[in-house]
Amino acid sequence: RIQILFEDMDSQSYSNFQRTPISVLAQFGYSLGHILNDLCASCWFSYLLYFLTKTLKYSNGFAGTLMLVGQIADGIATPIVGFLIDKIKSPYGKRKTFHAIGTLLVAVSFAFVYHKCLACTENTTTTTAAVYFGAFIVMFQFGWASTQISHLSLIPVLTVCKRKIVFLNSVRSGLTFVCGIAVYCIMWALLYNSSSEMEPVGEGDIGVFANLSYIVVGVGTGFSILFHLLVTESSDEELQSQLNEQTSLSSPVHQRQILDWFKLNKFYVTGFLYMFTRLAVNIPQVYLPFYLTNTLSLQKEAIAYYPLMMLVCSVVGSFLCKALTKVVNKVITYFIGVTLVIGACIWFYFTDNVNHCYTYGPTALIGAGGSIMLIISLSITADLVGVHTNTGAFVYGCMSLLDKISNGVTVALIQFFHPAERPHDKCPISLFYRRIMTFVPSTTAVLGLIGICLIYLINWYRRRNATHELHINEQVDDGDDDDDEALVEDRVFINPVADNPQIKNYSSIGSLNNSIQNNS
Repeated sequence: RIQILFEDMDSQSYSNFQRTPISVLAQFGYSLGHILNDLCASCWFSYLLYFLTKTLKYSNGFAGTLMLVGQIADGIATPIVGFLIDKIKSPYGKRKTFHAIGTLLVAVSFAFVYHKCLACTENTTTTTAAVYFGAFIVMFQFGWASTQISHLSLIPVLTVCKRKIVFLNSVRSGLTFVCGIAVYCIMWALLYNSSSEMEPVGEGDIGVFANLSYIVVGVGTGFSILFHLLVTESSDEELQSQLNEQTSLSSPVHQRQILDWFKLNKFYVTGFLYMFTRLAVNIPQVYLPFYLTNTLSLQKEAIAYYPLMMLVCSVVGSFLCKALTKVVNKVITYFIGVTLVIGACIWFYFTDNVNHCYTYGPTALIGAGGSIMLIISLSITADLVGVHTNTGAFVYGCMSLLDKISNGVTVALIQFFHPAERPHDKCPISLFYRRIMTFVPSTTAVLGLIGICLIYLINWYRRRNATHELHINEQVDDGDDDDDEALVEDRVFINPVADNPQIKNYSSIGSLNNSIQNNS
C-alpha cells in the first residue's frame, strides 16, 4: 500500500515529495541538453536511407543494413549506459559526465556518416564501404545513446512533481520538433542553392548533405555547452536525504534495484507502449521523402518543406498535449493522438499525383498526433521511475533498447521487401511507399493505444486492491494496538504490494490508515 502511495498518487499529493523547486534557468538549461541529439536524429531518420540510395547510389538492402546496424548499436548501448550511470559516482554529476562523453562522440563521428567514403576508390568493394560507414555509425550511436539516457534520467532528479515532469517532457519534445524544423529549413535552403529544382537528387548533391551535417554538429555542440553551464546535478545521496525529510516516514524510502524492475508487469507494458509509439512517430519520418518523390513525383525540394510542415504541427501538438492533460487523463489524450495519426494514414492512401497539394493535411495531422503520443509515453515512463532515481537510467535504457531494435528491424524488413526498380514501370514502387505510409504508422499507433489501456487497467487494479484492504482493516480495528500491530505484520508478508518495512513504523492499523488517507 505504501508502494502504491508513492507510484500512483495524483499531482497534488505527489507535490508533497517535491524536492528543492527547479528554477526557470535550470528548466531552460535542461531544454538545451538534447538539441544536438535532436538535430542529428532528424537527419538520421529523414535522410540516411535517402542519402545512401539516391546520392551515393547504394542498394536498398545496403542502406537498410546500415540503418539496422546503427539501431542495434544504439539499442545495445542504451541499457549499458543506463547501468553504468546508475553505478558510477562522479563529482561533476554522473549523468552530466555521460552527457559530455556522448556529446564528444556524436560531434566527432556524425559528419563522416553524411559524406562520401574517404577510404574508398572505384575498386573498393561494398563490404569495405559498409565497414567504413558502419564504424562511424556505431560510434555515433553510442554517443547518441549516452546523451539521450543521461538527459532523460535527469528529469526525476530535477523534479518529482508530475506536472513539472509533463512540462519538461513537453518542452523537450517541443524542442525536438523545433530542431527538426531547423534541419528541414537548412536542407531546403541548401537544395534550393545547389542546382536546378527540376533535377532529382543525385551524386551532385553530396555536398548538400555534408554541409548539413557540419551545421548540425556545430550548432548542437554549442547548445550542449550551455546545458552544462546552466544545469546542476544533485547526487543520489542528497536526493534521498531530501525525500526522507519531506515524507512522514521515519525509515528511508525503499529504492528499487535493477532486478526489481523485471518483477513488475507495468515495466513490460510501459516498454510495449514506448516501442510502438516510437514506431508510429519514426516510420513516417523515414519514408515521407520517398513517398513524396516516388509516389507523388514531387520536386526534390519537397523532401524539405513537407517534413517541415509535419514538424511545425508537431510543435503545435506538444502545446496541445499540455492543455489536454489539464482537462482529461493521459489515456484520453493519447487516444486523441492515435485518432489523428490514423486519420492521416487513411488520407495518405487516397492522395494522388493530381491532388498532391492535399498532402499538407495528412502531414499536419500525423505530426500533431505523433507529438501527443510521444509526450504521453515519455510522461508515463517518468511516472514509472517515480522516486526510484537510483535505477532510473537503467529503465530509460531498456525503453530505448526496445525503441531502437524495433525501428531497425522494421526498416530493414521494409527495405528487404522493396520491389525492384523498373525503368518504364514505377507503379510497384509508388504503391509500395503508399502502403508503408498507410499501414505501418496506423497499426503501431493502435498497438500503442492497447499498451496505455493496459497500464490504466494495471493502475486501477492495484488501487482497487489497496482500497479493499484498507476497508477490511477499518472493520477489524477494535482499538487493541497489540492485535492491530500483529495484523500489520501479517499483511506485510501475505500482501506483496505491501511488502515494505516502513509499515512496521506504525503502531496500529488506525494510524496507518489515517496516514494513507491524509496523503491520498
